[in-house]
Amino acid sequence: MSTQNKIYLRVSSLSHAEFCDKRSKIESFNVLNPFKSDIPTLKSIVYGNKMHEQYNYMNKGFDTSIILGNLEKYLVRGALQKQIDNIVLRGIFDSIRVITVNGKKYSVLLELKTIQKKYLWSREILSGIKQLQLYMYMLKEILEELGYPLWKRGYLEIYSQHTGYMIRRIPVEYDVNIEEWVREVVRKFKGLSRMNVPHYAYCKRCPEQIRSKCDWYYLRSNKNE
Repeated sequence: MSTQNKIYLRVSSLSHAEFCDKRSKIESFNVLNPFKSDIPTLKSIVYGNKMHEQYNYMNKGFDTSIILGNLEKYLVRGALQKQIDNIVLRGIFDSIRVITVNGKKYSVLLELKTIQKKYLWSREILSGIKQLQLYMYMLKEILEELGYPLWKRGYLEIYSQHTGYMIRRIPVEYDVNIEEWVREVVRKFKGLSRMNVPHYAYCKRCPEQIRSKCDWYYLRSNKNE
């Protein structure tokens, strides 16, 4: 299959379809070029791991560089890739930990969110959960091959930008239907399924670069004047 027939989607942008299909489409095709080198590299994982050093709640003393070093060979232009039909997912997870259960080591993926306010609104949490589930899907076979299979759940962790302390930890289960979710989102992008957007009150929270390219926001804002 030629590159021209493939659709490249960043996990971070795709996950926003969990609460707004329009935002996800704009981020995927109008704001950032998926072929540019704006994908986080393994450096972001190292940063994420450092955030966890003060907690040491999973397998203290385990050197995650063992896994990170082995992951290098799976990276394409600095990111992981996973293909579903003609859809290519690209991205890199935030952090990884290893736990030992009955003498066997398992990998636990973590998605980190830092916020200035005291809490994330519920739709942001849904997006973070979906983002982690996408990474779990992308890494499942790789981690099994490396001998550190994926644990049955990962964690979405929310940190304060002011204090650096964790505000909330949310367990996230593996989504066995994730491939169909991705296909359905792409069908929406193509106009083959109905798009879903949140209430206008949530639209106003979107970044300005998204709102400036969103015809739905423009129509809604004029209607609410």
